[in-house]
Amino acid sequence: MDDLTLFRAGVLINHTYTKVTLSLDEIKEKHPERIDIINSMTETKDELQEVSIVFRTLEKEYRAAIQSSFRLELINMDLKRKIKDLELEIKARDL
Repeated sequence: MDDLTLFRAGVLINHTYTKVTLSLDEIKEKHPERIDIINSMTETKDELQEVSIVFRTLEKEYRAAIQSSFRLELINMDLKRKIKDLELEIKARDL
């Protein structure tokens, strides 16, 4: 997954939240008697807020995992180089 995909997903969540909020405000103003729609949209708005929070948390954890993976790759490469150096040293002693 690339950064653009993550960014786009976050923007889409926020955009949808904003659309629901604006629609809800309009319905409250123009049709306050439509409690069924107001309650449903309020619930949807709350759920989108929760989705947004979870998404941001997962995004942070994903980025931390990528950084950790990169650090471990560097350590692994360094250890492999050290192993090769030690193997060469052992061969040189055997000759």
